[in-house]
Amino acid sequence: MRMMPANAADVVAAERMIELGYPEIVPVMRDMVGLMRVAVSPVADAFAVFFGRLGEAAVDAIDQGLMHGNCWLRHRIFTQVFPLWPLNAIRQLTNTLTMVATQPDAYDNDLLCVGLLIQHRLADPKWLGQWIEFKKERWAVRNELMVTVEARVKSIPQDVAPGDG
Repeated sequence: MRMMPANAADVVAAERMIELGYPEIVPVMRDMVGLMRVAVSPVADAFAVFFGRLGEAAVDAIDQGLMHGNCWLRHRIFTQVFPLWPLNAIRQLTNTLTMVATQPDAYDNDLLCVGLLIQHRLADPKWLGQWIEFKKERWAVRNELMVTVEARVKSIPQDVAPGDG
């Protein structure tokens, strides 16, 4: 019998995994976290709630998930897992969280991370303030680039096919 979900919509298999519970699922916890990387997925949502309720027992697997470069996975951890966790569990991830806070992220997870570090007083406020200032400066530069690229896109004649010009 297949245990892991076959795809992002295989909720029946996800629920079977969740019903096995902790500690039985320890050997596949990292795989379960990996399945949370899909943006729209009932399986990912079910696993996020499971890991949120599991708390400290999931620290190592969630730490690995935070180290993964997938912005959807990080976003799900910040928005669905961490709100359910006690401070003791979050505190164990302080080193990883300070790293994530410094990395630019397409889904604003760096700022969600800074907010979490502030909320739980897990990092030096001066250091966090310096990162926020740096990010504001980068966003200003990035916004200028976006405006330039947008103008270039708008300047393309609508009747020109890709590769014709």
